[in-house]
Amino acid sequence: MKDITRRDFIKYCGVGALGLMLKPNLFYGRTKDGQRASDVIQCFDENATSGSSINESVAQAMMDASIKQLTGINDVGEAWKSVFPGITENSVISIKVNVINEYLPTHPEFVNCIVNGLTQMQLGSLHFTKNNVIIWDRTDWELNEAGFSLYDGSDPNTVRCFGTNHSGIGYDYTMPFDVDGVTSYPSRILTEMTDYLINAAVLKDHNGAQVTLTMKNHYGSVHNPGSLHSSGYTCNPDIPALNQQIRDVVVPNNIQKIFIVDGLFAKIYWGPSGLPNFIPNLMLMSFDTVACDWQGQILINEIRSNQQWPTISAPHITTAAASPYNLGTTDVNLIEINNPSGIKELTTTAPFNGSVKITPNPFRSRTTIRFTAESAAPVHIDLIDPAGRIRDRIFAGDLPLGEHRIEYVIRKKLAAGNYFVRIYNNTGSSFNKVTIFN
Repeated sequence: MKDITRRDFIKYCGVGALGLMLKPNLFYGRTKDGQRASDVIQCFDENATSGSSINESVAQAMMDASIKQLTGINDVGEAWKSVFPGITENSVISIKVNVINEYLPTHPEFVNCIVNGLTQMQLGSLHFTKNNVIIWDRTDWELNEAGFSLYDGSDPNTVRCFGTNHSGIGYDYTMPFDVDGVTSYPSRILTEMTDYLINAAVLKDHNGAQVTLTMKNHYGSVHNPGSLHSSGYTCNPDIPALNQQIRDVVVPNNIQKIFIVDGLFAKIYWGPSGLPNFIPNLMLMSFDTVACDWQGQILINEIRSNQQWPTISAPHITTAAASPYNLGTTDVNLIEINNPSGIKELTTTAPFNGSVKITPNPFRSRTTIRFTAESAAPVHIDLIDPAGRIRDRIFAGDLPLGEHRIEYVIRKKLAAGNYFVRIYNNTGSSFNKVTIFN
């Protein structure tokens, strides 16, 4: 396998896609029939997380870079302001989060990055106040368990946060939704308290609907989500029907303005419940819910494929793109942003000097790494997982010029799938793909 640079390695591994690098649409944002494809921003930063923690300053850089790229406006406040036509200092922006899985919610740190951007909007002589932002989902308890601080007050510097079950809120029984023949009542936060809506979802697979992204995020917006699991629990066409009702029935119509997916951590299989099982370190942002979910599904499938899991296909995404729903398009103009935090990457001066052979490959418990060093130097050999983390230290020591043979025996539990063997010395590094099976 040919050597790749550190930057290329980040692109390969940042989304867990070994050997696959996403490229912008070759039609420059237009489909073959000349119609405009939908922009989806995919922002990756290798420093977004540290272990199980989110580096909020890095996430903020990602959020700011994404909104500027999506809108084409280089000022963060003006970029966000352009999303909400007619906004005033009295307008209310609500952020619908997904907190049903306390172990993998829309993270409070991630949502805080959205709020920080909103408060940079200049409205006359004032900036948009935090108290005009509502963070919400179904219940107070779920929000609290996910790490959000509940608040229903008037301090201009404090975001309001509460569930539909909060005292005095509840569901709006004057505005019934027809969701594929099922009557559903929406949250009063959605129908009575919101001027503009931000959909902030999570990157998760789902055992029935296949994915839980921006469209399925709205199952937490109505009183009877358990009744909307039609067609063998696929939730199709209930998901498109629900989103169509939110677009067309809620007054003012089409209050939902932007779709954002928190993919800092993700659930790639066995979802939607439980702990995250992948760390993509990325986020998605779009004005098109279908395009956003389509790209989210692509990401999940790339990771699943390289972890030797079958790919998935959520029928509700293509249904949503078609008549009578017409919620968006699966024609995506993908725009990638890499490492906007500006934190320096590790660099090497040149490719590793020497050929590398790893046999057998694939392997179960042991393999042999052979390479020729063209100079005497300290050498390090690591096993790197698809998220860029070191999973095993294979070798570290001084080696003379010449041919070398390193026996690698796996002595810890590793998940089956694709990895990189990284060999580096004082002249450069080499990354070589390997596959481990159980």
